[in-house]
Order: sequence, then structure tokens, then C-alpha cells
Amino acid sequence: MISINRVFLILIIITLLTLWGCGNDEEKGLSSEKTVSGESTPAYGDIMVEGSIGDASNLIPILSSDNASHSISAMIFNGLVKYDKDMNIVGDLAQAWDISEDGLIITFHLRKGVTWQDGHPFTADDVLYTYRVTIDPKTPTAYAGDFLKVKKAEVIDSHTFRVTYDRPFAPALISWSSAILPKHLLEGKDITKSPLTRHPIGTGPYMFKEWVTGQKIVLVSNPDYFEGRPYIDGYIMRIIPDMATMFLELRAKGIDRMG
Repeated sequence: MISINRVFLILIIITLLTLWGCGNDEEKGLSSEKTVSGESTPAYGDIMVEGSIGDASNLIPILSSDNASHSISAMIFNGLVKYDKDMNIVGDLAQAWDISEDGLIITFHLRKGVTWQDGHPFTADDVLYTYRVTIDPKTPTAYAGDFLKVKKAEVIDSHTFRVTYDRPFAPALISWSSAILPKHLLEGKDITKSPLTRHPIGTGPYMFKEWVTGQKIVLVSNPDYFEGRPYIDGYIMRIIPDMATMFLELRAKGIDRMG
């Protein structure tokens, strides 16, 4: 019983310190600017530093299964759809979609003007490539299951992509929240040996800058992000394999939060 009480006490302390750290954002430059009327508006700048007990393994989303890899790749890549804060499905790389009355056909209308972080245009060909490489038996991925239920996937035009299912599949729409990969950088190559495993290029709000194995991964904001420049200029994941040390770093403001 004593050990259980200690666990609860530690959890309470961590929670209070996290809240205390968030309450001191103004000291770190994460403050909001005050308008003439006294209302707060978001301000650009600063860097978010997060502690992680483990390092990433692979930054191509379909090839990784650990939390650190997915936390990083989620800021670099986009899917066609995503959940909003209220858990509603909303568009991401797809600005709209049509679903047939029988629920077997989904037609995605993709955003125009979106570019990969190397400047190459994003098109429906990237979506089709992602589908094909995910279901390829040679691809060592744990995420092919939902895509294997697709009967047919086709590019209608550069910004229209359509999928057809044999039978109704409840998670069909949200299954397309999976990260879309750049065809122009991966097609015809062994995806497991691609430089993108350690130097990813996506369409998301943050771009890869540096990965020092066992120490840190650094991202910078994408000024050309299709939803607008992120307010936080950068993100650093610090690898701190000891939870007690990470706790002390949080208390000393060496990190902003514990991952």
C-alpha cells in the first residue's frame, strides 16, 4: 500500500509541476501579445522542448511503431483527413470528399497549391503511391490492414483521388489520416534504405533539421505550410532515458514538458 501511495504522490507532483511550467510561459517567451483592448493574441516565436524517455527509430511513418518516431513524424507529414479538437473528422490534405450512398466509394478533392518541403508539388499521385507502397508485401509495415480492404484506388486528375471498397467499412474515411509520402523521392527505391528514414520531407507544419542519435531531434517551422506558419518557431525532442532525470529537467526548466 505504501508503494502505491508513493506512485500516486509522484504522479500528483509531476502534474502540478507541468501545470506550473505552463503557467510560466510568459517567462519563456511563449506569452501572448496584448491588444489595445486588453485581449490576448497569439505571438510568433520561441521553441518547444520536450523530454522523451526513448529515441526515435525511423521517421518514415509506415515503417515505425514507437511513440518517439510517431510524435516527430506527425509534425512533418499530413494525411488526407484528421480529427479536430472535438474528434470530428475534418480535411487535412483533402479539402473535401464525397461518399457514395452505399458508402463504398470515397472521392477525395485535394488541396491545390500544397508543396512538399523541398518545393515539389503535392498531387494525387503521391496518395496513390502511398497506398501502393503500404500494401506492398515487401514493405515491412504494421499499417497495411485498412488499405488492404480497398478494392480499387485511382487518380482521377492531379487533385482528385478515389477509392472503392467491396463492402461497407466503418473506419474507411479516417483510415486516410495515414501520412502521405512523397512519390518523387521514394518511387522505385527500397523504402527501408531511403535517406528519408533519418531526414524526412513532408508537407506538415514542421521541417526536419537535425537528429543526434541518443541526444535530440530538432525541427523548425515550415514558413510555407498550407495552413499558415506555426506560432512556435521550433521543436526539440531531448532524449532523457531516465525518468527521474527528466523530472529534474522539467523542474529546472530545461524542458517544457515530459513526453
